[in-house]
Amino acid sequence: MKFHLEGVGVAFADRRLFSGLSLTLESGDLTALMGPSGSGKSTLLAILSGLMPPGEGTRRVTGAPPGEQAVSWIFQNSPGLTRRTVLDNVSLGPLSAGATRQQAEDAARSALQLLGLGDLAGTRLFRLSGGERQRAAVARCIASRADLILADEPTASLDARNRALVCQALDAAARNGSVVVVATHDQAVAQACHRVLDLPALAAA
Repeated sequence: MKFHLEGVGVAFADRRLFSGLSLTLESGDLTALMGPSGSGKSTLLAILSGLMPPGEGTRRVTGAPPGEQAVSWIFQNSPGLTRRTVLDNVSLGPLSAGATRQQAEDAARSALQLLGLGDLAGTRLFRLSGGERQRAAVARCIASRADLILADEPTASLDARNRALVCQALDAAARNGSVVVVATHDQAVAQACHRVLDLPALAAA
């Protein structure tokens, strides 16, 4: 599956974020999207997801029937069901994608192991630290095996060890066939990706 942006531009009032932006992302890609605050990284993720139409240009998806690609998001502070177990929370990803309960739990346990949370599967979410909750949110997204995974500053609150676990999980998702795009300011995260796109440079090209 491929996601194409062709001549995309966005402006708000009298401020133009970018224009004439063209790129193609395909299954297996793990891409870092970098740029200073206000450069339009989150806006570009929203356009890639299909939630926001570009002001200029087009977004196309090839390799899948129109409207049938699955998109999953990881936010800097992702919400969760605090009174349910970690396993329940992570299972929501694959369940929402149509998996059976057993399939969802199997996928969730694999994702939790990948993120160093396997021993906490039966723990209620509210008992986890902030960093553990963030890794659980990443696990939920990874377990869904969505066609497109969009991560907006997913490691901002994590230490170096947990940041590395998240990067490994995102890499595994890409190798399983997802298109993964990470908006980040973190050079260590960028170095863990397969390629880096500098948004200001892209917009100026």
